Amino acid sequence: MAAPVAHLRRGLAWMLGAMAALVAMNACAKGLREDGFSTAELMFYRTTPGLLWIWAELRRQRVSLRPVRADLVALRSLFGIAAMAATFYAVRALTLVQHQTLHLLHPVFVALFAPLVLRERMHRLALLALVFAASGAFFVLAPLGDLSVLPPGPALAGFAAAVFSALAHVTIRKTSATEAPELVVFHFALLAAVVGLSWGVAQGDFQTGHLSRQNLALVGGTALFGTLGQLWMTRAYGLAPASSVAMVAYAAIPLGLGVDLIFWDARAPASALVGAVLLVVAGYLLTRKPTDAGPP
Repeated sequence: MAAPVAHLRRGLAWMLGAMAALVAMNACAKGLREDGFSTAELMFYRTTPGLLWIWAELRRQRVSLRPVRADLVALRSLFGIAAMAATFYAVRALTLVQHQTLHLLHPVFVALFAPLVLRERMHRLALLALVFAASGAFFVLAPLGDLSVLPPGPALAGFAAAVFSALAHVTIRKTSATEAPELVVFHFALLAAVVGLSWGVAQGDFQTGHLSRQNLALVGGTALFGTLGQLWMTRAYGLAPASSVAMVAYAAIPLGLGVDLIFWDARAPASALVGAVLLVVAGYLLTRKPTDAGPP
């Protein structure tokens, strides 16, 4: 049965807010990476500050910390950690719009995974949307058709982040049937903090010398925007079909273009702007006709 229109609109609104928050998080993370912070440090600082807040929210709602489907929550956490590690590795060498474009290939993978995992049936407009999305991504990533402008290692990491993100997003849709959004985010953040701390200590990170006032502000922004993005994204997947929600993520392309211009003076060529428009059209086409979804 199709998701109710009101739920669909609310889900899309939550996802739009989540994308804005995650673009802001990536901007803060890029600044920290450029100042010498490691991937492990960013994982720890991104997740640890929000743990107390999420725990307090769970206590306020009287939600048990024990998930109903611990297997799905653990799987979502592992996929999310893999996506986060790949993201923080890639974001240093790529512009925000390059990174966001690679990462936002994940709606394509969500569209492929959702019918297999969630039994969601996509309308034919979704196939047309995927064509627009692929074309738009090419225009953004390869101005004048030249893919050599992409650093190969970070580009592959960005691609891997998209795959793991798609797997995490589909799993979120499964967990939303039994778990509160805050509980899912809490377990993800807790495991990511433990992994980041263990990894960072093992390689001699967490030096206090680069914790300047500006970097502390960026650490706080990374944690705040990252936590809000995860919470709002989890709420979005609880309200609307995964394929429709995922396509709204393409709004991060114009947001990334704006942040690149304002903070890094990275001006996108005309072909990238054309690609951004195509990506936004792709999201519009998919949400124009809601996706049919079976039981999650």
